[in-house]
Amino acid sequence: MKYQGINLENVKLSNRSSILLLLNNSGAMSRKDIAETVGLTAASVTLICSELMEEGLIVELGEANEEKRAGRKKILVDINPGYRSVLCIAIESDVTYIAVTDMKGKVLCNTSLPTDKEIDPEEFFKNITDECQKLFWKNGIVKEKVLGAAVTIPGSVDRKNGVSLNSYNIWTESIPVASYIKKELGIPVVVENNLKAYAQTEIYFGLGRTVNNLFVLKWGPGVGASIIIDGKIYQGSNKMAAEIGHMIAIKDGRDCNCKRKGCLETYVSTKAIKQELKSVFGKNVDSVFNSELFDNPKASDIIDDKIDMLARNIRNVITMLDPKNVVLIGYMFEISGCVERFIKAYKQYDPLVSDDFFVRSTLSESIDHTEGLAVFLNEVLLTQN
Repeated sequence: MKYQGINLENVKLSNRSSILLLLNNSGAMSRKDIAETVGLTAASVTLICSELMEEGLIVELGEANEEKRAGRKKILVDINPGYRSVLCIAIESDVTYIAVTDMKGKVLCNTSLPTDKEIDPEEFFKNITDECQKLFWKNGIVKEKVLGAAVTIPGSVDRKNGVSLNSYNIWTESIPVASYIKKELGIPVVVENNLKAYAQTEIYFGLGRTVNNLFVLKWGPGVGASIIIDGKIYQGSNKMAAEIGHMIAIKDGRDCNCKRKGCLETYVSTKAIKQELKSVFGKNVDSVFNSELFDNPKASDIIDDKIDMLARNIRNVITMLDPKNVVLIGYMFEISGCVERFIKAYKQYDPLVSDDFFVRSTLSESIDHTEGLAVFLNEVLLTQN
């Protein structure tokens, strides 16, 4: 076989990514410590750091605080949060969140608007870009300093072409999302499935920085998941891995937007739950569906039934994947008492599970505004996919 040689440019990008990822995960470090950690020569690290500093991606922070010792003091470098900003657009079935973040996930400004499923998709995305322009103007965001936009949306996505193929509860046809956004804003656009975006955020800013094998479970308004193996998101051959909301929970059950019957989501989504609660509480269902949900015995019985169904199906998934932890995220897990009831229900099917197996995401409060940043970093700056 003919020897093809080494692509030096790819090696350089890989080394650059390794350094940026290390700084992202560990914070400020000296060049010497970076070299020892990533396994590069001090000269190589110094060269790459110099290039990154020239670009503005990293900055020097001054001398490290350490005990007195002979020789040159260590100078710390870190990712420059003010290098550029990233526009994050998270489209959920009921609300669309818009935020501008710095390079470390700090939200600089944000807004939201209802996800209008009744109007033409192109008109809806025009409404989104109008809101983005207003957000830039009100907060002094210079568009030339915006690195790009990341759009996250439920359902299957063609990342290469920036197309939402089927968002189920929003639109069933293919939508050229990236084209709509780029046409109005003139910046690079990355489009990703929202669950994979959650997982990517967990990898870069959450538990995934220290744990390589995770299962990320989101509950509310739908139910979905992502699988992280060896620090990377498992996609599947058709990019549809971990669509647990479309596991068949009931044979010949309710019709689902995915054209199948009996999918888990048709029973445990917030929409499905509210429909059952409505049969008991009528028009007052929204007043019941809050932090005091479990204080009402009738409502509690309905929710506990859904929790049991979800826990049973998750147990089957965990049997196959064997992750280190399950990360819980989403509106339903924010309801007081819901996490505890879910874990209790799960233990009925696996009494040997450890108490620390399920972990509430530390990113819950900000993830709707910041998930796009992780997607954009993964696509453009860090892994150079």
